Amino acid sequence: MFEIPAVHAAMLVGAVGAVVPMWRAHGTDCRVRIAHGAMAVSMVAMMIPGVPAGIHLLEGAVLIALAVFVTGETMHRRTAVPCAVDLTAMGVLLLLAPTSAPASAASAPSGHHHGGAGISTGWLPLLVLVCWALLTLHLFRSTPRRERRSGVRTAAAGSALMILGMAPMAV
Repeated sequence: MFEIPAVHAAMLVGAVGAVVPMWRAHGTDCRVRIAHGAMAVSMVAMMIPGVPAGIHLLEGAVLIALAVFVTGETMHRRTAVPCAVDLTAMGVLLLLAPTSAPASAASAPSGHHHGGAGISTGWLPLLVLVCWALLTLHLFRSTPRRERRSGVRTAAAGSALMILGMAPMAV
């Protein structure tokens, strides 16, 4: 999707961030593990050259569907809600991504991009990224200190890394 080395490095950091919550996933539901694996695969797929330009539309739709899957009837709030937030934000950013980043970015006026669905997105991806960061911070801070075991901290760290990895999509 992008051919700049710094962007690849950021996306690699995001892929690592997607698997970080799985390292200390003692009480994590299988659904959450599947979702984090899908986010990591999505981040890695964005770095592969020659992938069809519209594949991120499919990835975005799958990630949003996984957000619904994660919040199923056996949901555990401390693990599923942050995961669903990550899935939804990443999915929306992928749906808003330009269909051909290098060509459309060069020909489009500054601050004006066309999303994958053919809509003008402008500042919307940046707004999604900022809201994602604020919501992640809120979820972490709203957890009582005695319940902030390593799992909550690890999930917040993974979210922060994924936000960094998705930042090139918003700029």
